[in-house]
Amino acid sequence: MTTCHYPQKSLGQSFLVDSRVQQRIVKACHLRSSDVVVEIGPGKAALTRRMLPLVKKIIAIEKDRRLAAWLKEEFPDPHLEIIQGDFLKWDMSFLPQGTIVVGNIPYYISTPIIEKLLAHKDKIRQVFLTVQLEFGKRLAAQAGGKDYGSLSCFVQYYAEVEILFKISRSCFNPKPKIDSCFVSLTMKSTPGRAHNEPQLFHLIQTAFTKRRKTIVNALETIVGKADLRSLLEKLGIDPKSRPEELNLQNYIDIVNALGNNQGIDTE
Repeated sequence: MTTCHYPQKSLGQSFLVDSRVQQRIVKACHLRSSDVVVEIGPGKAALTRRMLPLVKKIIAIEKDRRLAAWLKEEFPDPHLEIIQGDFLKWDMSFLPQGTIVVGNIPYYISTPIIEKLLAHKDKIRQVFLTVQLEFGKRLAAQAGGKDYGSLSCFVQYYAEVEILFKISRSCFNPKPKIDSCFVSLTMKSTPGRAHNEPQLFHLIQTAFTKRRKTIVNALETIVGKADLRSLLEKLGIDPKSRPEELNLQNYIDIVNALGNNQGIDTE
């Protein structure tokens, strides 16, 4: 079987072809000989080849049937397991604690992939992903910036996020329309302490759908303005603040206070 394989647009394939960036990515992962690595979308194995000698095992999930078949033929290595299938449908429950995840993921499913990884945070120590730059900025954004939003809060509740470096669009084939970046998500041993996490994320999403309004007006469908204004003042939060000016801890404090305040319905 030949390695002649053209990227499939339907799968969002864009292969990282710059060897210097490939090496930089592997170096940034700080892999250890005891690590089990899950690689999302190994493609033509540019990273797989470099990581395999460094770790205990790689489990590579490849959706493309032709590539998966080629990978199995190219790497008859007992330390590499090739699984042909959709990562979003793959069962992660058997993974050992401390698993490392590495991937160059398609933009159109970046959010679902990260949601799945966070749902299995008890199995994962760290995640390293190549994503489009604008998406990476949203993941790592802090309060007050234009990229900061509900996704930033959701991901940062469970993980420390860092953009490690930018990657030019010219490093990929086919060349995408915008640049990418390499990000790390380090799972928190103890996530944020919201008494009711579903309510927290509902409150954050509600706030950011009306990000141009004050926080009092943005959350008026959850709690009355007068009650919320009083609660915010007790928490030391300016009621005139806009949703993007509140940090994650502010939102945690609000939902905890709402939950402790009898007579206020947060459902």
